[in-house]
Amino acid sequence: MYTLASMFVLAATSPGDAISNGLGINALAFLSQLISFGIVFFLLWRYLLPAIVNLLDKRAARIREGIENAEKADRRLADANKDAEQIVLNARRQAQEIIERAQRTAQQEADRIQEEAQARADQIGQQLIARIQQEATRTRNDLSRRVVDLSIDAASQVVGHSVNSDDNRRLVQDFVTASSAREQ
Repeated sequence: MYTLASMFVLAATSPGDAISNGLGINALAFLSQLISFGIVFFLLWRYLLPAIVNLLDKRAARIREGIENAEKADRRLADANKDAEQIVLNARRQAQEIIERAQRTAQQEADRIQEEAQARADQIGQQLIARIQQEATRTRNDLSRRVVDLSIDAASQVVGHSVNSDDNRRLVQDFVTASSAREQ
């Protein structure tokens, strides 16, 4: 079996033969094709491959950047969710405090209103008691006066003569005072 190097040697020793040792390889055509391939390979390697590698590197960098941005966005989203949960918890806590404060204030206001109503009722009760006592005192005085007048009239008729009006009043007043003292 011939190797590639031996074929080059054979092709170089028999230039111009259409068929070398039965392989049918034209050495000059092969050599020119090999040189053309080398030139094309070199040009591709030198100019096209760096552009392709650069393009692939840029694309890989964009993909990495996109992945990093997605990871950052996920972290920010997780942080935002935590912040939102914290805000909701704080809002609930503040709402509960406001509700409790409002309930305390409402209870204090209800207690204050109840105390005011009780004080007003007590005041009205005391005023009514004072009026009743005044009315009772006035009624007693009026009744005493009438009793005195009736007693004077009755005594005048029984005695038959009129005792001095001042004496009668004094006597009746002493009687009423003594009667009142016995009742109490």
